[in-house]
Amino acid sequence: MSRMKWMFALGGVVASAALWACATMGQGGAEGGGQQGGGDPLTQAGTCAGPYPSYWQDPKFTSTGMWQGQQISNQPPADWKGPIFRLSQKYPEALPPEENVPWKAFNPFKAGLSQEDKRKQAYEYSWAVLRYIQEGNVDQGASGGDIEKDWTLCNNPVRSWVHIPFQTYEPLGGREFIHGLTREAPVTFTMKNGTQLKSTVWAVGFYNPRAAYTLGQTWRPDGKAVFPTSNVAFPEGAVIGKLLFTTATDKDIPILSNMPVWKANISDPAFCGCSLPKGQACSFQQLSQMCPRSEGQVTLMQLDIAVRDARSPSGWAYGTFVADGQVKAGEKNPWNRLSTLGLMWGNDVPPAGQLAIAYPADPRKNGFAQEVVEWEVADRWNATTDGGHLGCNSRLDGPADSTRSSCLSCHMTGSVPDKNRKVPAFIVTPTDSSGKPIATEGQCAQAPGQPDLDATYFAELPCSTPFSGTGVAKPQYPNGSTQWVSTDFSLQLSISMVQWMEWQADQVEEANGPRIMQGVLPGR
Repeated sequence: MSRMKWMFALGGVVASAALWACATMGQGGAEGGGQQGGGDPLTQAGTCAGPYPSYWQDPKFTSTGMWQGQQISNQPPADWKGPIFRLSQKYPEALPPEENVPWKAFNPFKAGLSQEDKRKQAYEYSWAVLRYIQEGNVDQGASGGDIEKDWTLCNNPVRSWVHIPFQTYEPLGGREFIHGLTREAPVTFTMKNGTQLKSTVWAVGFYNPRAAYTLGQTWRPDGKAVFPTSNVAFPEGAVIGKLLFTTATDKDIPILSNMPVWKANISDPAFCGCSLPKGQACSFQQLSQMCPRSEGQVTLMQLDIAVRDARSPSGWAYGTFVADGQVKAGEKNPWNRLSTLGLMWGNDVPPAGQLAIAYPADPRKNGFAQEVVEWEVADRWNATTDGGHLGCNSRLDGPADSTRSSCLSCHMTGSVPDKNRKVPAFIVTPTDSSGKPIATEGQCAQAPGQPDLDATYFAELPCSTPFSGTGVAKPQYPNGSTQWVSTDFSLQLSISMVQWMEWQADQVEEANGPRIMQGVLPGR
């Protein structure tokens, strides 16, 4: 579920093949993360001790040179009394046994279901997953306590959840220190009065024990990153959840009323970036100066789920919940003031010669074969904004996501970066000579384009399968392979590896000039 591609200008020396089996973290990496403020019991280590930084500019890693020359704006002030994010990074060495999970009681994937029965099954499936994710993570909010203490993960009494490491190195998007949110896409809402509301999405993801085992194959307990050379495969029962917050407020978008609001150490709410003359690349030092962080507020807008489920044709089910704070105002647990926007498990692949933007015909009336959309929820979002837009031909995508894609279309591009720190693009929109998008070409084209990318981005791609097809560049791996190594639909795993490669390469390139991001970072 992604919206944009981030690319910072190329230049300097590319990562060497030797970086594939990457070096150990430098001095200062013995303990990952800070401490919970205010004498909270969560100061015990739990799953939150390890070798990786907890957030961008984590002071425990100053001796490694990670933040050298940067403006420091993402460390808690000396008088800070609030929470301080700690990365949950205890990845199991052995695959945990499967649980008796509640969503297995529902089967929206079953062939022959009516649209209404499919909708009911998808609804119950989604809520069963959400309740599972909340167990032990939202105790404060559910009991009327301080929601700032929810989703800490460190000492969950029900099961161990983890974060993914190394979303910390890049200055514009690196984790903030209060809740570990990373900056994602800029989202511009078109309001009903015609005005444009600029906002930014900040998000944090978390992985259950079976998903954590897969992360641990790359992120080793000794502080080494070992990149996969064959396709990653998350095990059955792996679950991923993600909270997405917006800098927009309920004054801007009334449906955000009554939703959880967090303090966060963020950059410009309307998004900020590099502003050097054309052709010049921004260094990490300049980016830290142009986008300084300060305390602000963000509101829960979206919650995404992903479940590895063998009953799904793709092997995954992707679901999206969205803020519905006016309708759900009476919910005692503020984290339940959400409604399901939908669930998808396939791309509803158009037949040969047909375009995704026109297939299936009239999905609102006729429905989809491999997904469910809750149209009434989308309509409530569209009452004051275009936030209920969905994806290509109304395929499932939330208000933080792209109209040219879908949850599955985006995530199936997840790949291990090659030796040049490249990964496949997940949104492809060709532009003319002036930079204006050409709507008739590219992904979710309005007419057959050159090249026609629908057959690539809306294909029936099984899990743990290399992403390939028209318009997809070949990778350059150290071993010579020209097929992308799949991260099994995980964009966050792909992002973390790109940032690790940047960190490793910058230790070599530092003498040649300021650090510049050379990789392609997916938004999610």
